[in-house]
This record gives sequence, structure tokens and C-alpha cells, in this order.
Amino acid sequence: MTDKNLLLELYASLWNNRSYNSFEQMEQSILSELTDQNTHPRLRRSPKTKLQITLQMIRQSKLNAEEQNMMIEYITLLYNQNFNK
Repeated sequence: MTDKNLLLELYASLWNNRSYNSFEQMEQSILSELTDQNTHPRLRRSPKTKLQITLQMIRQSKLNAEEQNMMIEYITLLYNQNFNK
């Protein structure tokens, strides 16, 4: 299994009732979560806060330590590429 496929599978396992057909779709979902797109604009949290919440959720998940680290590294990389300029 490639790293992209594994990340796709791991990310999907974190969310109930969500499935992703492609790696790009998963990336868009992560960025949407980090920008809090599904929340009313007045209630949105900053991307940094959403990153902290997402990382905490991953740490509390049933993924093993290696899987958690893989997800944390990837989501942090996406955050840095998109919000830490």
C-alpha cells in the first residue's frame, strides 16, 4: 500500500460516515476542516486552533502510534504549506 493510500485509509477511519474517493478529495477535506468551512463565519475558529483540535483528536484515536505520527506529520505539513507563510 502506498503512503497516499494509507493516509487516505487512516483519515477516513477517523471520521464516521465519511469516505474519500481520492487523495486530493481528502486533502480538500482537511483544508476545509482547518478553515472551519462548515461553521458559521462568526463562530469559526482560527486554522491554528483547528489544527490543535485535529491533532488532539488524532492522538485520542484508536490508531496506533506509528499511524498517529504519520497523520500528524501530514496534516501539519498541509497546515504549514497553506497557513504558515
